[in-house]
Amino acid sequence: MKNLLVVLASSAYVSAAVLWNGRFQDYSTSADFDKWSWSNQIGSYQTYIYGNLHGETASSWLTLGSGFKNPATTSENQGIKIKINASSTWNGGPMLRTELLPQTTNSLSGHLYFHVSLQIPTVNPPDPAYEHQIVFWEGHFADIKYGQLSGQNGVADTLQVISGGKSIWSVTPVKGTWYNFILETGSPGGLWVSTGSNALTKVYTGSLNGNGGTDWHIGALRLPLNGVTQQITETDIFYSGIYVEDSGPTTQP
Repeated sequence: MKNLLVVLASSAYVSAAVLWNGRFQDYSTSADFDKWSWSNQIGSYQTYIYGNLHGETASSWLTLGSGFKNPATTSENQGIKIKINASSTWNGGPMLRTELLPQTTNSLSGHLYFHVSLQIPTVNPPDPAYEHQIVFWEGHFADIKYGQLSGQNGVADTLQVISGGKSIWSVTPVKGTWYNFILETGSPGGLWVSTGSNALTKVYTGSLNGNGGTDWHIGALRLPLNGVTQQITETDIFYSGIYVEDSGPTTQP
């Protein structure tokens, strides 16, 4: 009986498959981001949303390095610093933005686990007077945001996850600390969170009001203050451990 139980347990176990891997292992230098185009869709990321009014390239805003990854993540050797500044207007609009999107033929829809770790750095952190959308789907059914939400008054040094127009998790972030997230789409859905090297735990169970998809934005989109984009100095956010798996989830950063 004992051997039979072992066999049954082994046959029932199915390891999680990574449907899209955005952990920067196939990028040697930041210049590799410049190789992607609509006619040459190579690499792990689409790279077309960035300040592009003055001849800038994607690599003008994206810097790879071991200092930009969560040290607890052993599955990658580098992370990324994503930058915006006063020249980061995209297509002449009022928003400042530099973003990456998955380049994959997989749909990334359904009951999946979207992993991302991020850090608000001690040097060049975002201005908390502005709303920064730093991880989101185009449909905005689950957003990670930093700063004062647009249309509200005051300054909010707040990192939060918003779904269905409500905050389902928030914290005053410690600058220089890694925050790890899993956005679980589909059903049952939910949010997993940890800091540093700690295992992620589920802090919210429920629908994130969407089933995921490839239109998933990693980076900084800063909304204008009172309808006018202000002049700013460089703003940086670090990202690491980005991938999507179909089961599990893997709870180590």
